[in-house]
Amino acid sequence: MVADHEAILEGAHMPIIFLLLLTFTIPARAQPVRVEILRNPSVTQQNIDATICVPGWTKGVRPPSSYTHRIKLELLHELEIPQEQLADYELDHRIPLSLGGAPADPRNLELQPWGEAEPKDRKEACLARAVCAGVLTLEEAQQRIWSDWRNVGAGCD
Repeated sequence: MVADHEAILEGAHMPIIFLLLLTFTIPARAQPVRVEILRNPSVTQQNIDATICVPGWTKGVRPPSSYTHRIKLELLHELEIPQEQLADYELDHRIPLSLGGAPADPRNLELQPWGEAEPKDRKEACLARAVCAGVLTLEEAQQRIWSDWRNVGAGCD
């Protein structure tokens, strides 16, 4: 009976050990807790007509490729992805520039498989149109793209 009890207790620790192993063996990038830190402080609800709602505005705030390429290489290294797979990923803004995301803050940049780039870009553009049309606030759109870009609502799914 004691042996059975010990076996049950030993088995109960297995999920904890498994989680600990995962924690130390899978590389992960720390996720910011709040979307606020990923925002461009120069973009507010009050000035969207002079910033994100102006065609071509994002081109003027986009960081240079020399900077983004360095970040992309750092993320590949950090996530232990072979450099040979560099072309398989785009460096993407978590909160897109078109929704007032921080242009050069490394916390707002992540690797995105190319297969996800076009679908996410469509959602971003739809949300930006909704913000500029007054259907959503800037903050609502930022929160939606941050929490789950695949299911943003507002007629964009």
